[in-house]
Parts: sequence; C-alpha cells; structure tokens
Amino acid sequence: MFYQKFKLPPILQPFVECLYIWEGKVLPNDTHTFESPPNSFASIVFNYGDAYTVSNAQHSNLKTPPFFITGQATQRYQLALSGTIGMVGVVFKPAALATFFNLPMYELTEARLDLATVLGKPVQELGNRIAEAKHRGQRLQLVENWLLQLHREKAGNLDGIDVAANLILDRTGNVEVEELLREVFMSRRQFERKFFAKVGVSPKYYIRIRRIGQVCNLLAHQQKADWQLLIGAGGYFDQAHFIKEFKHFMGKTPSQYFKHNQELIHFLERE
Repeated sequence: MFYQKFKLPPILQPFVECLYIWEGKVLPNDTHTFESPPNSFASIVFNYGDAYTVSNAQHSNLKTPPFFITGQATQRYQLALSGTIGMVGVVFKPAALATFFNLPMYELTEARLDLATVLGKPVQELGNRIAEAKHRGQRLQLVENWLLQLHREKAGNLDGIDVAANLILDRTGNVEVEELLREVFMSRRQFERKFFAKVGVSPKYYIRIRRIGQVCNLLAHQQKADWQLLIGAGGYFDQAHFIKEFKHFMGKTPSQYFKHNQELIHFLERE
C-alpha cells in the first residue's frame, strides 16, 4: 500500500493544503472500511482505481464518480474500498474552491459530485490523462500544472473569507467569531452570509469542525489517550463539553472511538 502527501509551490499554498497519492490492492473478496472525522477541507479526487463507496450523514454506500468534487463534511463518514486503489487527491483550503471556480459551496456540503458536471469537459479530460499516466510523478505534474494554470487565470488575492477560513484552519479552531470580524472588517451578517457561500457551513460550525478534526488527529497518534491534553487542544470548556461535541460529530464517546478506531491514518501507518 502506498500513500503519500505532497506539498505544492509557495504560490499555491494559500489555496491548496496538499496533493496526495493513494495506491494499492485489497485482497479478493475483501473490503476495507475506514472511518474519518470531518477534516475541514474540500477536495477534488481523480480515481483511476476501482470504484468505492462512501457513507455519511446523508448517504449510505453512495458510489463515488471516478472524478469528483466534495465540500465540507459536517460529521464522520466512512469509505469502503475493494479491488485496486488508485487516486490522486487535491486537498483545498476551505474557501479556495469558491475562489477558483465561484462555486456556491453550500451545495457541495456532504456531497461527492461528478467533476465534469460541476466544472466541465476540460477537467474530465485532465482526469483521463491522469488515469493514463505511466507513473506517479507524471500524475503529480499534471495536477500541479493544472493548479498553476488555475491560479494564473482565476485566482487573485485572498479575500476576507479566505483569510478568515484559513485563520480558523491554522489555529485549529481556537478562535472566536468576534476576532474574525475584526480581521475582515465586515458586519456579522455580511460575514456569515459570505462565509456560508464560500465554505459551505457557518463560521461557528466550521470552528467546531476544525476543533474535532484536530482532536481526532491527535488521538489517532496516541498510544494512550491523554484526555486533558485533548480537551485543552480542542479549546473545550470541560470534559462534559468535550464529550458532547465528540458524540455530535462522531456518533460515539471519545473512549469508544479510541478503542475501536478504524480511522484511515491507522491503516496507512501500518502498511
């Protein structure tokens, strides 16, 4: 199994978190199921392996298109993969897809939509070239060149919503809406309306998503759960607040999650 993340040139980093490649094979008649918390990002995925399914708050075993675009996840989701795994993913900063493509991101929340339907035939052709490429380096170069072209053609300076969303990201959710308002010089109503359009959820809810994603990331790397560290890292008032938030997003208590965690990172680090 091969999984690796790749950083991009500095000019793209305010808009794109990383690229990743995931390749491998699942044993015949077997299926690998992975659980993930909401991760705070939006993505475009070019899948050149076998089709797989996703289950989330809105769908059960939804078959993903070969090339798709997805917005914010608001709760945990599960991937079920079998056969050949092969995909390149572009992990976008929370408001970047709207900045590049002027998309109403609330329409992509919890969704995985066919890329050609949303962005047109040229991106479908890019996906075909990625699928036909002979090696990983060629696939990465195709995607990086596409992103650089997008930046030249469509992206100007970061606007206030990009700045605010990236600040939430960088501070792992440990920021208040009032502080964001001081950064962007907008009224609360205007800020919340524009944030919802460009990110897909409200600022307050995105802060909550980012916090729980950070907690789950820390938890996935711990051999023994340090609950006080996690409560502090997530900016929760106390243990009761932490447990309530965790159950809201993950559908189980933190202890249950830690004991039976099937999060993707565990599998990838084992391979």
